[in-house]
Amino acid sequence: MTNKFNITLVSALTVIALGSCVSRGNDPGWEYAPDMYYSKGYEPYNQADSFKTNPYGMSMREPVVGSVAIGKIDHLYSMPNTGEGYEASATSVVAPAGIDQIDTRGKYMYDVYCTPCHGAEGNNDGEVFKKVSTLKPAWKGYTDEYIKTLPEGKIYHTLTYGKNNMGSHASVLKPVDRWKVVKYVKFLSSKGGSSATAVVSQDSTSTK
Repeated sequence: MTNKFNITLVSALTVIALGSCVSRGNDPGWEYAPDMYYSKGYEPYNQADSFKTNPYGMSMREPVVGSVAIGKIDHLYSMPNTGEGYEASATSVVAPAGIDQIDTRGKYMYDVYCTPCHGAEGNNDGEVFKKVSTLKPAWKGYTDEYIKTLPEGKIYHTLTYGKNNMGSHASVLKPVDRWKVVKYVKFLSSKGGSSATAVVSQDSTSTK
């Protein structure tokens, strides 16, 4: 008799214990941590129904204006993404010292990010332009007078923000690599599209 009573008591307590874990709405009387039952994956800056005290209901605050991530100080760029900014970059944006036209890092990054459209020699004959010729720029290649005389600052500005059909490359090219690509573009332009000299002048290990 005692054993049956104990079994019945244990069964009843088990049911009660399990029942207390059952979700019964957002009621702290039944659920100790309701968010564990109704979890929500927060998306930064756009959780409009969550944090009422933040602007626009964002789940995160935006960084303080002017703040810079650690190690990213060289990513600051003062020119605005406007026509005026583009024109001003011609004289205001200058390459850091120590970056020259013959640099295999520049060639390496050019091959990765530029050849699909502009081709290996800068003749606008990459696979993308071959398939969609309407994307080609008005100039025929880097040997055009337009590219030969285009200020380096404007090319850097274009790599940073994009221009016309070309998108921004700021997310894939660090500032120093943008300058190396700029220098390599100018190298191709001045050498009539021949890149042979650039390859043999530097140690190939510097491309990685």
